[in-house]
Amino acid sequence: MTEFGFSIHDDLMIDHDRPSPAYETILEKVPSISMCISCGSCAGTCISSYQSGSGFRKFIMLLRNGMYDQLEIALEYCQFCGKCSLVCPRGINTRKAILEMKKYFNQKCNDIV
Repeated sequence: MTEFGFSIHDDLMIDHDRPSPAYETILEKVPSISMCISCGSCAGTCISSYQSGSGFRKFIMLLRNGMYDQLEIALEYCQFCGKCSLVCPRGINTRKAILEMKKYFNQKCNDIV
């Protein structure tokens, strides 16, 4: 076999046919996240996305793909302003979803719903 100077790491392999266990857990509590079409409206209005480069769309992508370390860092920037919920064309309760993600990863959060 030809060596190309890199190797495949199992922890970086993403199976797009099977969402991560954390996504399944959050989906049980906030079923509306399955309706996300990744349109980017949430990221466009997010007040912290300008500084952090993250928003609800990125949270969902990281959660589905099991990239938990990056997700925990990205969640720290969310300020629960609710702008993402206001502009979501699918009516996803983004604030509840973000709160449940923070609870899942045991981050310090207020019980805001």
